[in-house]
Amino acid sequence: MKKKIFQGIAVVVLAAVFFGLYEYFRTPQTALEREASQILDSQELEMAVGMENLIPGDVAEISGEIIASESQSVELIGGVIITRSTEDQAKWPKAGSATFKAKFDGVEEDEFFGELLYRFSGGFLVKGLQSENLNQSNSEE
Repeated sequence: MKKKIFQGIAVVVLAAVFFGLYEYFRTPQTALEREASQILDSQELEMAVGMENLIPGDVAEISGEIIASESQSVELIGGVIITRSTEDQAKWPKAGSATFKAKFDGVEEDEFFGELLYRFSGGFLVKGLQSENLNQSNSEE
């Protein structure tokens, strides 16, 4: 009887160890693989965060006008900064409107300008749209 109890406990412990190791070593889902909890315009973000509809760790789909661009990140109107995922192979636009899917990291205050910045990481370009005026030559304006 004691031998069967010991074997049962050993099987349960072994299963728990294997499950723990699996969870520890598995690769986490990217923002692109997860479902977006919010689909927002970059200017609606302040209200969504204020009402706690978007909390750190949530994945959101954000659309907006690009006002600044660096090699690994973009800034949208409304103080939204999106850092590119290392797995994203798409060419990110440097101007115009675009839609990104990324994980919300939180809000911080810019010490120099005193405005709120909304940080997103692991971003993927979902849809890049160019502004109508960017494709016109000088003679058409």
